[in-house]
Amino acid sequence: MRHTPNPFVFRSPIAIACVLSFAIAFIAGCDSRPPCYPVSGTVIFSEDDSPAQFGTIEFRSQTEPPAIARGIIRKDGAFTAKSTDGRAGLIAGKYQMIIIQVIGNPRNGSVVHHHGLEVNKKYNSYKTSDLEIEVTPDGENKFDLVVDSK
Repeated sequence: MRHTPNPFVFRSPIAIACVLSFAIAFIAGCDSRPPCYPVSGTVIFSEDDSPAQFGTIEFRSQTEPPAIARGIIRKDGAFTAKSTDGRAGLIAGKYQMIIIQVIGNPRNGSVVHHHGLEVNKKYNSYKTSDLEIEVTPDGENKFDLVVDSK
């Protein structure tokens, strides 16, 4: 019986060193993006301290590199930020936020939400929203956002 050499076996020490160097560089450089830090908080109405019970909060960085993240506002007003590339949290820096609540239109048959107060429309646009936070690498990064209702 004749033995056929396996073409995938590396016999040269130089080839082995090259493959190992490439593997180490690949693993070390897989995620060269800036680190994300957990960000959470609550959205509370100024009128009665009740929580916003639905909606989406969007974060836009005011520092470089530019970043956008989103979070769902849960029934208790709590949110957790998640970057658009799927990572939990935000990179360190200053952010402006908007809050979007889809209410619906009963005339055209769309769903209408009846979940407490609605946020003021000024929070729907980056031009008019005054919601801002700063995410720090060494901070808790938990924010209570106080908003006005409609």
